[in-house]
Amino acid sequence: MALAEHIRLALERCAVPTLIFDLTRIEANARAFAAAARAHNVTSLFAVKACPNADVLDVMARHFDGFDVASPAEVVLVGMRARDRIVSVADPTLRASRPMPLASRRAMVDVDHPGQVTQLDEQVDVAVRISASITGRDPAIGAVLDGTGHRRSRFGVSSVEELRAIAQVSAGRRLGLHVHHGPVTATNAERFISTARAALAMAAEAELQPAFINLGGAWHGFADVEPVIAAIRAALGDLEIVVEPGRALTIGAGFATGRIVSGRSVGDRELRVSDLSRICHLRWSPIELVARAPHPGSGVKTLVVGPTCFEEDVLGEWTVEPDALAIGARIMLCDVSGYALGWNTSFGGVPPAEIVVE
Repeated sequence: MALAEHIRLALERCAVPTLIFDLTRIEANARAFAAAARAHNVTSLFAVKACPNADVLDVMARHFDGFDVASPAEVVLVGMRARDRIVSVADPTLRASRPMPLASRRAMVDVDHPGQVTQLDEQVDVAVRISASITGRDPAIGAVLDGTGHRRSRFGVSSVEELRAIAQVSAGRRLGLHVHHGPVTATNAERFISTARAALAMAAEAELQPAFINLGGAWHGFADVEPVIAAIRAALGDLEIVVEPGRALTIGAGFATGRIVSGRSVGDRELRVSDLSRICHLRWSPIELVARAPHPGSGVKTLVVGPTCFEEDVLGEWTVEPDALAIGARIMLCDVSGYALGWNTSFGGVPPAEIVVE
């Protein structure tokens, strides 16, 4: 791929493993998503966990209706950017909801059992988390919870009785649903619509009229989100719809660079060790190598791994020119997710990557 000049120069300046995010691209993504949501009267909240960086949050505060936070640390990071905005709290410990964040105009807090409702301030909306497993579409989501080998999401209610019990203790509060269909990337509107309808059918059976439905994240599978949001609005009528995009907003904006520090031949391919680490620096990123395609017949299959002793610390395998990944050469990667910034850590003595946002 062709790099923007300011990103190419930033990558070439880096002396140590570095994650670089293009703030101009992030703002363009945010502007487009927020405009699509606004066009169909959909409430948009930025999922802070997807790129927990102050400069990025400043961008999101300019375009979105508020923030989705999942811990007390994220509440602190958002700070006064949430003033007079909407805040969704998806913290299983409920610590992030006490006290309610930052003079927000409105807060909605996820719960999945009645006892949690009694711990909430009276003014917050109750967002009943509905299990991603109710549709039966994603048998790989969640942990094995019984002897059958089947998996079930650890989050959310999965029965009418549970939902009815929460509604009873929430009398007098504004109550809605939060349904997040797990780590499976949506690629069409039907994915969201079918999950939403399953949750709404459960609410109807519980004789509950939800005030809103929060459809969560996993919006990064769409080249154009506007027709998807339009279809969801058409399917769900006038009900308030809330969405929490995260990874979609760093598409095309994340890059990484490091150096090849050692290598050897292993049978039919070359092995190269980079000071960039998948396990430390690049989690949840479908990375690709930035390099020229080799001349026909000259390419060398090369496996690039990270510097830790962890067997699965593998960046990827690419066919490159013989000297493209020589010892000491710079390696450049694209398609780095904003989640990599959040995961960025040290392991086995390997330091975290530096972060550049520009």
